[in-house]
Amino acid sequence: MTLHIRAATPADAPALMALHGASWRAAYGPYVPPGALGTPLDANMRARWDRWPADRMIRLAERDGAVVGFGAVEWGNVPLLDNLHVSPDARGGGVGGRLFRAICADVATQGATALRLFVIEPHAGARRFYRRMGGVEGAAVDDMLLGAPVRMVPVLFEGAVFAALRQEL
Repeated sequence: MTLHIRAATPADAPALMALHGASWRAAYGPYVPPGALGTPLDANMRARWDRWPADRMIRLAERDGAVVGFGAVEWGNVPLLDNLHVSPDARGGGVGGRLFRAICADVATQGATALRLFVIEPHAGARRFYRRMGGVEGAAVDDMLLGAPVRMVPVLFEGAVFAALRQEL
């Protein structure tokens, strides 16, 4: 059961869409109205994955040929980790950490010296994960998720922390 991390391709879109939706349903249920995780989420996932997001770097994690995680980075002055999702069945097994470190290494090869992301403020498990990885949290900001107001916490990885993450593969 070896974990393999690679660049995603358009042929991976159906598997990524399925994993993305399952992960949102498992992780975001407590933070958005229940109806948001039905038809609105399905429409959101189709809009995201029906057209390949060529402006993002997407990495996926596979185990035994099945996609068990993915991450997507939007480029900017400081790259933004827009998504890091692990299949609900694979959580707690190190997939997220390995995938996150691989993404840090990949963005570093493009000249980045930092990586940023946002996490839902009350999502204690995700915040714990990113703090364990060395992220520094900023002040929470108001945002919207599937039409519901949420508080988001920015997390920054830079300097020695970022350098160490990309070396830990």
